[in-house]
Amino acid sequence: MKCRNIDENYTEDFLINGYQMIREMNIWKRRIILLIVIPLVIAGVSNLSRGADEGAVQPGSDDMPGRVDLRPAFKKWGLSERQQGGRGTCSVFAVVGAMEYAVACQQDKGLRLSVEYLNWASNEVVGKKQDGGFFSDLWKGYEAYGICGEQAMEYQKKFDPELVPDEAAKEQARQLSEENELRIHWIKQWDPKTGLTDEELAEVKKVLSRGRPVCGGCRWPKKVKWKEKVLNMPGPDGVFDGHSILLVGYEDDPDMPGGGVFMIRNSNTKGSGYKMSYAYAAAYMNDGIWIE
Repeated sequence: MKCRNIDENYTEDFLINGYQMIREMNIWKRRIILLIVIPLVIAGVSNLSRGADEGAVQPGSDDMPGRVDLRPAFKKWGLSERQQGGRGTCSVFAVVGAMEYAVACQQDKGLRLSVEYLNWASNEVVGKKQDGGFFSDLWKGYEAYGICGEQAMEYQKKFDPELVPDEAAKEQARQLSEENELRIHWIKQWDPKTGLTDEELAEVKKVLSRGRPVCGGCRWPKKVKWKEKVLNMPGPDGVFDGHSILLVGYEDDPDMPGGGVFMIRNSNTKGSGYKMSYAYAAAYMNDGIWIE
């Protein structure tokens, strides 16, 4: 069935119901109605229809709302925040978090994916046995070996360089990769000497407004402090390279440095609701990707 919009409904009703009235008028009144009144009514209704859609973010539009929060979607799909513990796997957690969200968008259900497996896959590709890695190496690992569910290769408290997935986990990873066909998109290539440009920061917000989280690798405070759950911003001598987080929303706020904050999932801090100012990302975000 064709859905009728406001233009069609009101215009058609006016023409049908008013037809008999116009027939009963004298010729001069008819001319006034036909030449002046009817065009004005149709134009007014059309403007009303357009006004009803103002403020809505349309696919492909550059207009963005002042606040976006993807956390309710993570909660809906049962994708709660996870902790990396004492290991250096922050980038793996960020990428896997984005992959879990992308899979949930395709399947409309949550599936826990294996951080341990992706860590292994990345090491296989780069030829090193290390804990954690760059976004680019992690994605190479995914392209080569896929990713399995968490239960097929569970996260370990300590890094074991000799740990390898069994054949069942590898087969599950192959099947999941074929079913979902995930793709990576770069917002900023890795550069530890620069942060986000104005254009890159706007792109991060645009991706979030279209319903996708963003992985961010950052220079991080040597002494981490949170004020009302907003990350402190030290000078260049007070940060190190680095730490990765997952950006899951934003909120414009003229009282915050840079004009607003990003909502983040941080795998090395217990709890939730943490934030990072736009100014921090502009100064210290080394790289950024998103996945669909």
